[in-house]
Amino acid sequence: MKHRTQLVSASTLLIISLCLHFLRLDQPAEVIFDEVHFGSFTEAYCCSGEYFFDIHPPVGKLLPALGLKLGGYDGGQSFSGVGTPLTEVSPVLLRFVPALAGSLIPVLVFILLLQLGTSRWAALLGAWAVLFDNALLVQTRVLGLEGILLLSILAALVLALAARSARSSTGLVLLSIAAGICVGMAVGTKFTGLTAGALVAIAFFMPLDRPFSIARTAVMCGCAAAGAMVIYVGAWVLHFTLLDQPGGGHAFGVPTGDMMKDIIDIHQNMFAVNTGLTATHPNASPWWSWPFMWRPLYYHAGQGSSIYFVGNPLVWWTSALGMLVIVWLGARKLSLGPKFAGLTWSRWSLRLLPLTAFFIAYLPYSLVPRVLFLYHYLPVLVFAICSIAVWLDPLGLTREGRYEDQAVGVRLLFFIIPIGFLLMASFTYGLVMPDPILNAMLKFVH
Repeated sequence: MKHRTQLVSASTLLIISLCLHFLRLDQPAEVIFDEVHFGSFTEAYCCSGEYFFDIHPPVGKLLPALGLKLGGYDGGQSFSGVGTPLTEVSPVLLRFVPALAGSLIPVLVFILLLQLGTSRWAALLGAWAVLFDNALLVQTRVLGLEGILLLSILAALVLALAARSARSSTGLVLLSIAAGICVGMAVGTKFTGLTAGALVAIAFFMPLDRPFSIARTAVMCGCAAAGAMVIYVGAWVLHFTLLDQPGGGHAFGVPTGDMMKDIIDIHQNMFAVNTGLTATHPNASPWWSWPFMWRPLYYHAGQGSSIYFVGNPLVWWTSALGMLVIVWLGARKLSLGPKFAGLTWSRWSLRLLPLTAFFIAYLPYSLVPRVLFLYHYLPVLVFAICSIAVWLDPLGLTREGRYEDQAVGVRLLFFIIPIGFLLMASFTYGLVMPDPILNAMLKFVH
């Protein structure tokens, strides 16, 4: 019965998430924001073969290019600027892979929270907050990297936790390799995907309810490292293989054909360009301001409509406040030892894992000198939500049982989180609004 209700919850999350992501995915039928860059990159991979240079690794662009190719796209679409009409490619096909990745994220959050020992209702509330966040939704409805990045990080952690609990040697090996593959995908999408590698390592070394085994941990680490390396290096091999025509990327160096020297050289160039970026942007925001949702990003303007990267205020501001409460409670209760709320050392470490992930994903941005944007906060936001969700049970706010058995505040959140989403939905989907309402909303997001 327990597994059946969990399956029903996961299925419900997936269905709603698919609907939210694919609703009006064909609108606007023109290039939006960073689709200028990533559209041209995927065009090169799938069709033109023109060599390009980017500061990010290739996985997050190869996967959408694969989607375009499988969808029958033969090239010819221009991505010359924001607002360029999408006449040669279906907007749905262009954005299909990011939208699919985004649709799976709430389900993975639900599974992760169950693995961390929460009740179904605590896991469902955490996934519910992720499901109805406008910023995460809008970012995974355009051709970008964040959806693939976040999906890979979460999948790596879910698979690593499954591997550490595996009862058979075959299961341990296969799950560890799969976790490593997801690490390779995360790092191969953005270098901030190194968060996935750190979290997988932490998951492998976390205490279990059985004695620690050096041999078992070594096998998991070795398998994961092998899986990650195959994906990461393989993506670069594909990069140089597919881009066999002259292009703008040759200004940063012409590949020699040597599928390792070229990989080393391009990493040196990527690092140099990354550290040398000094350009500013009117919608840029410092890392410390992200939890307050300052400076939403402007993506598109239509006739009486706009698309903004703006989150569900209830989700962002409540998660920011909740993190302060969790850190304060943790500092108070840590002195009580691992028996707090009846937790063993193993369960205690599981409850602290999302908080650890939060800081691993967030703090490195304080050292980044180049311009940053609000969408960089998305992985951190998800781990903030998870950090709060894992303590709902020990605090007596959620428990196994019926919906009526949950605390009043929890039951209320299931209703008001979607309301907060609906208030911002016009900016998520670019819905046409009367001018007075649109102008009032624009003042609010600014």
